[in-house]
Amino acid sequence: MKEILRLKLDQAQEALADAAGLLRDGAEPGYIINSIYYAFLYPVLGLLAARNITATMQSTAIALFEREFVQKGHFDQRYMDAIREAFDLKPSCACESPKKVTREDAERLFPLASEFLDKLRQTAA
Repeated sequence: MKEILRLKLDQAQEALADAAGLLRDGAEPGYIINSIYYAFLYPVLGLLAARNITATMQSTAIALFEREFVQKGHFDQRYMDAIREAFDLKPSCACESPKKVTREDAERLFPLASEFLDKLRQTAA
């Protein structure tokens, strides 16, 4: 496994652990979604970097992941759908009005982020 991918997987694991703690503590759902989103994004960035593919924006990285990994059958579409949903739910900047995010959104996306990370670790090993 390339070092950049290992680093991004470690970052994703930390983000997932943060999300678990926030869920357990009953934190505001937007904070939970933000951690879940990064649990998805870090591995995406690691996979792309391992193939020497760069993206200047997160939305571009997500689109490239879809093209390079989902459309080619390496990952299920349900992970892509979850990544896009987390991207849409997370705040894009502090100046933005809060989006309507529910605890149910976080509870639905959390296990998918965990599965995604597990699958990636198995695939990359």
